[in-house]
Amino acid sequence: MALSEQQYIALCKNKLEERFSFGNGHGHTQRDLEVLSQKIEEKTGVNISLSTLKRLWKNDFKQSPQLATLNALALMLDYQDWQDFKVRNKKPSGTSKHLLAGILTGLAIVVITSFIIRGLGNKNGNDPKFSKPVKINGPIEFSAEKTVTSGIPNTVIFKYDVSHVEADSFYIQQTWNDFHRKQIDPNGHAVSDIYYESGFHRARLFANDSIIAMQPIHILSNGWEPHIYYDERDLIPIDFAGETFIENGELHLDKSLLAKRNVDLSRYFYSRISNSQIFDVSSDNFNFTTRVKSDTVLESLCPWINLIIVTDVHIFRVALQNKGCERYAGYKLGEIVRNGEDNDLSALGCEIYNWQDVGVVVRDKNAEIYINGEKTFSETFKEDFGKIVGLIYIFEGTGSIGYVKLEDGNGRVAFEDDFERNAIG
Repeated sequence: MALSEQQYIALCKNKLEERFSFGNGHGHTQRDLEVLSQKIEEKTGVNISLSTLKRLWKNDFKQSPQLATLNALALMLDYQDWQDFKVRNKKPSGTSKHLLAGILTGLAIVVITSFIIRGLGNKNGNDPKFSKPVKINGPIEFSAEKTVTSGIPNTVIFKYDVSHVEADSFYIQQTWNDFHRKQIDPNGHAVSDIYYESGFHRARLFANDSIIAMQPIHILSNGWEPHIYYDERDLIPIDFAGETFIENGELHLDKSLLAKRNVDLSRYFYSRISNSQIFDVSSDNFNFTTRVKSDTVLESLCPWINLIIVTDVHIFRVALQNKGCERYAGYKLGEIVRNGEDNDLSALGCEIYNWQDVGVVVRDKNAEIYINGEKTFSETFKEDFGKIVGLIYIFEGTGSIGYVKLEDGNGRVAFEDDFERNAIG
């Protein structure tokens, strides 16, 4: 007997919980949904807000979901779309109590979600927490201007006109992160906000819980910028401006520097090291090579490193894992995303506390990943991802960078750093 639409939705939720280890098997947490919202946008380009995911997991809905929303959830499980998910899950796969409970819970569920694909909002959606549905009766104005050319902190002046939009509330959100959302006066025309992180950001203009406009903001960095976060709720990260973190051939946040900045080593944290520039390199043809390792600052069973090449459309990503933890490895090359749960990504498992040479080579949208000189994976992508505008290293705890080089398809060096100097950030 075929499953109903509600049962398919419940099954999809259950698979997402298992894929992303919600609550370590003991139900979902807000943090789980925050991470899922971020991953959905990174992988699919679809923005499903935290509040929408909360309603989805609480079964608090009144209408059927948008197909694009279901497609995005299916993509997170590596299906082609929602129809592919249903075709390949015609019957429950197994009789585990956890899976059966998820399906039974979904018997009476009908889902409503507000969503956004690449900046186009759900103009007709009606979020239960808002009494007035969003209605757009004319043009929307939304622009942004930096107060300084480069560096952080950087105040951005947002100018807007939502006089032709009917909604209960309006917000401006700096990035994908829901915690960087600020309510605005619908009768006003300007508001300012401060960016504490360089990068290619995409500010969103919200009406209720739907994005009605998006504005790219490129905050250029003055060299390398290391930051530490305990949580994505941290609006202001721990900054290392004015400190020496480049010396002896590597960029490194040592324990004395962490102590100087009062980093609490008893708490979980991650470091994000970025360099945001106009590299003038096409993402269709480039060479990226780097040398990295993790530091033994946190006690972790599965330490990881994320290497991100930012473009003005989206990102390329290589996620390294310590040996034995390859289930959590992954990569994104163009629109193609692979994860270690459903693919053999054992080549991305390494002795992560030792130096690892990593390369990404792209020729006419044919992409290859190299680990320590050996080609490990190759993909051919189709979409246009524009030009490269930033390099980001994210370490669980802290890590070290020993070398970076970015070349265009003709071998022209657009950026190179061997860290053979003493430098103050």
